[in-house]
Amino acid sequence: MVPWLEEGMQVGVHGIAGAGKLAHSRLSRAYCKAARPRLGDRMHATSSDAPFRKRTFSLPLYARSLAAVMTASPVLARALIRPRISRALREQVMLAVTSVNDCRYCNWGHTVLALRNGVDLAALHQTLHSGSLGADSTPEEVAILYAQHVASELGDADPGAERALAAAWIPAEQAEIKAYITAITFGNLVGNSADAWLARLRRVPVEGGHPVGEAIAALAGFPALLSAWAWSRRPGSEAIDSL
Repeated sequence: MVPWLEEGMQVGVHGIAGAGKLAHSRLSRAYCKAARPRLGDRMHATSSDAPFRKRTFSLPLYARSLAAVMTASPVLARALIRPRISRALREQVMLAVTSVNDCRYCNWGHTVLALRNGVDLAALHQTLHSGSLGADSTPEEVAILYAQHVASELGDADPGAERALAAAWIPAEQAEIKAYITAITFGNLVGNSADAWLARLRRVPVEGGHPVGEAIAALAGFPALLSAWAWSRRPGSEAIDSL
């Protein structure tokens, strides 16, 4: 068993705990119509007496994250044409990060894409909850748990995690996995930043929020969020309900 995965991982921003946890109502079943994100909805993590606690963008974090995405953009562009890893693993990496940051938009969209690319969501759920590697762990499991670990550590990976990834994947594949982690982390925090402002508009307390950074991220990401919302309303999405 790899030491860096033995300990329970905790997310230190906005009080999110248990980084290995998936939103069970979302990933333990296929996408259902009731889980569609709707602009203006109260977030699933909030209620009339529960504050909004998700990780969001401060202004400095937004600037650093945007720079990281720009740095990763050549790898991401190449992956669109000649990917080094499978589309199924790409979606599992995306969902591993999203299981930590809990962005409802990314969770919905990448769950749909995962299903379309043949991902076994129950197996993914089990891998993320196991939080450990064994002697018979597959390279895919190494990549998934690496992504979860990096997200839980707010972008940092300890040497053991890096060694495990390097032992399972060649450098070009590692670069692509890391680029996906960078991209989805940015997307997660954009979605959460928008939801933080929706929470405020509904007079839901936002713990440890960053109003300016969240507003800039939400405005910059509005076209993508609107696209996700429109995508969720398409008649064709009915075919996913029975899965």
